Amino acid sequence: MQCLRTLRSFTRIPNLLQRASGSWPAVCQTIHTSPFYKASYNPEKNEEYAFFYQSEDKSDFPDFNTIVYPPQDPSEPPRPIEYFHETRDLRYSQKKMWKYTAMIRGLSIDDAIRKVSFLPQKGAKILKDCLLEGQKIAVREHGIEYPSNMWIEHAYCNKGKILYTMRLAFKYPARVRTRYCHVCIVFREGAPPKEYYPSEEMTGFEKMEDYIKKQRERRILFSL
Repeated sequence: MQCLRTLRSFTRIPNLLQRASGSWPAVCQTIHTSPFYKASYNPEKNEEYAFFYQSEDKSDFPDFNTIVYPPQDPSEPPRPIEYFHETRDLRYSQKKMWKYTAMIRGLSIDDAIRKVSFLPQKGAKILKDCLLEGQKIAVREHGIEYPSNMWIEHAYCNKGKILYTMRLAFKYPARVRTRYCHVCIVFREGAPPKEYYPSEEMTGFEKMEDYIKKQRERRILFSL
């Protein structure tokens, strides 16, 4: 019975193609199958279908590049150059990308590129392209003299648009989600710090004093 339903649905496809007067995405939305829908557009090649995956929300992250700082005193050390780079609408999930952005924080640009180059995952390859692109723009447009003289001050990813499509499955059509994300990276001129995350290790005497302090702060609820 299920085979007859599937055959009957496929026999309607030529009629839908003749009836559709628009482009391929409109036809694929009528069919409700993800293989046809994904074959109809390619976000990396067909820009005419970009509105399907591009998010409508505008980001304020690149506006940090327009900040004008007050002049410094001659006795002060020169302020390092910062470049706020954002790559939007990447075809990868935010839930998978966050661990790669956390991996490169506090590293020099060369170490960060080298580190993600050894990873076989798709997210690492996408992040490598973002780092190379940001490195070129920082040198060409923001006054950083040497491409290797910068480090990753901060890196994170945001949630992008989600495309909902469908594919044929047993009895009922299955829902397919195609997720997109935005990667934000802050490049800072100079050498990276020795410790990006401050260490909070205590000595034995400090641990003992902290333990005694917590024990003395204990109170019995609803007591005198």
